[in-house]
Amino acid sequence: MIALSGIHHIGIVVESVEASVTWYVDNLGFERLYTFGWPGVQAAFIGRGSLKIELFQNEQATRMAEDRRRAETNLRIGGINHFAIEVVDLDATVAALQQKGVEVVSPPREVPNSGGSHFAFIHDNEQMLIELFQPA
Repeated sequence: MIALSGIHHIGIVVESVEASVTWYVDNLGFERLYTFGWPGVQAAFIGRGSLKIELFQNEQATRMAEDRRRAETNLRIGGINHFAIEVVDLDATVAALQQKGVEVVSPPREVPNSGGSHFAFIHDNEQMLIELFQPA
């Protein structure tokens, strides 16, 4: 039997580990857990509660494709296109992030046929799409 217990972390290739760590710490309240690397690669683990993100800066990586950066074309590309963070109060969270200058891609709205769950989308400092999700 395979016993899975949850997602441990999400890995994201970024242009600047330090800029991304700063953005997640300053805007979403993450903390730097540890850093590591090898020739040509810098990496950092950040976390908030049970959510952990591993950020990679690889000097051989290409930039995220423009179609992946735009919400309207992101869903037309195979693979993982966003990750979601559960929030307690979506409207208050979005308002606080807007005060910090975070780009709100899609304002809060109800998930169809969900019984009252709501979501919004934001971009991080490198236009990675992040869903903010408030369950019903």
